[in-house]
Formats: sequence, C-alpha cells, structure tokens
Amino acid sequence: MAAQPIVIPPHVDPANVQHCALFDRRLVYENPYETIIPAIHRGPAVFFADNVMFRQPGWVVRRNADLRDILVDAEHFTKSGAYGLARLLGEDWNVIPTELDPPIHTAFRSALNPMFSPSRMMALDGRVRQRARDFIARFKDRGECEFVRDFAVMFPISIFLDLLGLPQDRLDECYQWECGLIHGASMDIRIDSMRAIKALLLTTIAARKVNPGDDLISQALTLEVDGRKWTDEEIFGYCVNLYLGGLDTVTANLGLHFRHLAEHQDDQRTMRNNSPQQNVVAIEELLRAYAVTSTNRICTRPYVVGGHNIMPGDYVITSPAIAGRDPEAYEAPQEIRLDRRPSHITLGHGIHRCLGQHLARRELQTAIEEFLTAIPTFRIEPGYKVGFFLSNIIHVPELPLTWN
Repeated sequence: MAAQPIVIPPHVDPANVQHCALFDRRLVYENPYETIIPAIHRGPAVFFADNVMFRQPGWVVRRNADLRDILVDAEHFTKSGAYGLARLLGEDWNVIPTELDPPIHTAFRSALNPMFSPSRMMALDGRVRQRARDFIARFKDRGECEFVRDFAVMFPISIFLDLLGLPQDRLDECYQWECGLIHGASMDIRIDSMRAIKALLLTTIAARKVNPGDDLISQALTLEVDGRKWTDEEIFGYCVNLYLGGLDTVTANLGLHFRHLAEHQDDQRTMRNNSPQQNVVAIEELLRAYAVTSTNRICTRPYVVGGHNIMPGDYVITSPAIAGRDPEAYEAPQEIRLDRRPSHITLGHGIHRCLGQHLARRELQTAIEEFLTAIPTFRIEPGYKVGFFLSNIIHVPELPLTWN
C-alpha cells in the first residue's frame, strides 16, 4: 500500500517546511550528534518537518530553553495519545502516567512515585549488579564481544523481567516485540508487535490478580487513585509504560555511551580512574551529549515560539537529542567534558520527567562500573564502521568491541 501524502497545515509557511534527517528511520554511517544535530542548530529556532514521528508532520523546536517551556506547559500542550499506540490497535487507552495530563496525571504519578524512589532503586543494586556480572562473565575471557547483542540488549531486559516477575526465558521474544514496535519498517510489523505485547501484559496482569507477588504489577494492583482501585485498562496502560521504558531506551544509551568510550580512550581512562561518585557526574554528561529519545506533544491552544504560530492539533517534537547539543545552553556543546555537571532534559523535564529515571541511572552506572572492572581497555574492532539508526530512539545496532 502506497504511503499517504504528507499534509502541510494551511497556517504553516511553505518556506519554513524542511525535512529533518534525524527522524529518517534509516541506518547511516555518520555520527548524527556531530553532523545532523549541529546542522539543525545552525538553522532556524523553529521549523516544520514532514517526518517527526512515523511520517507524522510537526514542529521541530531546537532551543533547549524553548523546549523546557513547552515541556512544562500543560495549558497549551497535551500528551494524551501522543504515542499513538492505542490507535495502532483501533483502541482508546493511555500509556500511564506518560500520556496523562493534569490533574489526573498528578494523582497517578503521586501513587507511583514511591515505587520508583531513589531508595527503592538503590535497594535493587545487588540484583542489578549480579545480572551485569553474569552477562559480562559470558564473554570477558573471549577478548571480544558484540556489545549490543551480548550486553546492551540483554542486561536491561533481564532487569525488566525480574521487576515484572517474568521468567528470563522470555527475554528474546520481549526484545523482538520491542524492536518491531519501535523500529519496525512497516505499520503491519508495528501492529503485530503491539498485539503480542498486549497479550503478554494482559496474561501477566491476570496471573498477578490470582497469585500476587512483590513485582511491580502486583504492587500496582493495590494502588488507588481518587479513592478507588485502578481499572484493568489503567493497569494495562501502566504496564505498557514499564515495557517501553524498561527495554529500548537503556539499551540505546548503553550502546552510545560505550561507543564513545571505545573511540575516546582518554575518557575511558578517566572513568576507569574515577571514583564511583565522579562517574555519576560523568554519566550525566554522557546523557546530555547522547540523548536518544524524542517524544511528541500535541498543541491544544494557539502558541507562539520563535515567531511561528503553533495551532491546536499540531504535533511538536520534544527532542533532548537536539536540546543536549544546543550552543545557546551549553558552552562548547560538542565537547564531552566528564566533569561538566550539566542540567539536561534527557530523562524529561517537568511533571513528565521519566518515572524510571532512578532505575535507568542505576543500570547505566552499574553497567559501566562492572564492565570497566572486568574488561581491560577496549576499542571498536579494527576496520568496523559503526552505524547509527536514526529515529525517535537513536541507537547503534551493532558495536563489536575487542580487548587484549
């Protein structure tokens, strides 16, 4: 079936319409953080693109400050339906709490926050650390690994399965469905993957109702909002959020961070010599410089930014990948300064700051600590050209590493 033509709204000046290569959903052999994103920052503060998400046209706002304003503005922008996952199945539900707006968002987020607090995530350290060690042990004596396949994929999914009380033998299929949903080349692949994910989650929710445990689904079944228990649809929407946040984004971050360390031996040496607290700071700089996820907001009331009128129904891409390299927000943004201590929006900003941010940081910190402890100086396999997949989740599909 031929793709439907892109419709440019009548209020958009055709002279301000551009194609944004960052969201092309294709593999390239240039580093987009060094080429495509700096080029965006040499252009206008705001432009209209034909492809911000799955061929959805919308506004690209490049300035960090403007994006922060949009991210906290629930009066002019909504997140309801922004992911479009329910629409894939011809249904109407929200990813919770991500697609909720105030005031209902506040009630759900307040109920969930204690489950994902820093202290709760710190309590997982032993389990997270052991999972990292187990995967590293499989290849550390080989002198090489394909980092994405052997670690970056397996490690966060294993933690996700633990947190949902699912067996580890479901790891491969969970990853395949995630890839199909987020990176699928066709709409049919995305729909089939979403159906499979829904079936898994509904089956697991039903099982937890009969035999509750200490997993995140069982805990959510005990929560209340506005004096009532959550509905089955709300529990499902929450589980979709766990699935999306627990798999692909951490994998993408790990691939980009380790690619940087493999190509920049001085930074790798610095992180080997750092204290754990110094590496906490260093990881924040890597998060700034290599943000992976771009999401949408939908305009609900007329809004002006950069001299352009954004109208109700317009999509706006909120891209930490672009914001993290903004020369108006950071001194020498193309330089990776591991002691920079940046304020960034990679894990969100405002009320929709990532629910699992403390777990994500725990996983990234543990992965780097354990890998650098177990593996000597590593580099990319000689002659291999690292590819970057451009999309709303930028990632490196393969990263072959070698060490002596």
